Amino acid sequence: MKPILLFFSAIIILNSCSDNASTGLPFTKDSLIGNWMMIRVKQNAIILSGRSDAFYDYRDSVMEPLYNNLEMAAFRFQPTGVVTVDEGKVEKTTGNWVFNDKRELLMQYKYLIEKNKSLFSVKHYWHDSLQLENVIERNTDTMYVTYYLVKLRTNDTVPDLFDPAINKWRERPQQAESEDAIKLRLKQVLYYYSAYFANISANKVPYFNITKILAPIKFYSGGIGVKRYKEDDDWTKVFYDNEDAKKAHVMLNHAFDNIKGYPDRGRDYVQEYIAALKMVADAL
Repeated sequence: MKPILLFFSAIIILNSCSDNASTGLPFTKDSLIGNWMMIRVKQNAIILSGRSDAFYDYRDSVMEPLYNNLEMAAFRFQPTGVVTVDEGKVEKTTGNWVFNDKRELLMQYKYLIEKNKSLFSVKHYWHDSLQLENVIERNTDTMYVTYYLVKLRTNDTVPDLFDPAINKWRERPQQAESEDAIKLRLKQVLYYYSAYFANISANKVPYFNITKILAPIKFYSGGIGVKRYKEDDDWTKVFYDNEDAKKAHVMLNHAFDNIKGYPDRGRDYVQEYIAALKMVADAL
């Protein structure tokens, strides 16, 4: 099943209607340096074998992990050829990338190891948007997978999502923590996701994936709330064990009880999430 995406009214235009944007800009290795978010993975196929059922089974086996792990994942491409990927888990994944003489991008990490899944051509590049395609052949059938990415620009109010300073909560504790340490870790999580939504808003990313948010927060149109505690939720892995996670959940509920008023940003829900998450963190 594809992950749940929440949509907003400001929809990004991947291909601008202007003549210049439709032809795109020249793409070089330096064009890729920085932070990107992969906002959509799509596929289409040409089936010549006549065995469509078998090919569709193969397609689903290939596409399911790409949908689940790559859509709404954040990537940092470093000049050294290292790529760091935040798939919405506690630990980030690291891989390698090369832009070769054939103007092809080879990117290899956990979900893109096989050659036919990790070699990309640049289909379109325009400042802060990028389309990559890889071609997967299976006998006489061919699948074309297109990846849409948006560059994540940062400034004084939009933090770098890969900055170690806002990722301290990812450093797994080696033993049960004190209440003060648990509270600090929970604050770091909330501040991080406030920064996450600042990136979503400032870079006009049209939706977010709630399954990639490691906090027991419900998001509504005009509000946030606390989810029920579940021991098997991914967010509990932020803490040493379930006992520490339960303590954090109790603290979170108390913080919500202490909040007076919800930030009104004129129905700009993402801006409201940015402010509300900071309010909850400050109320801990």
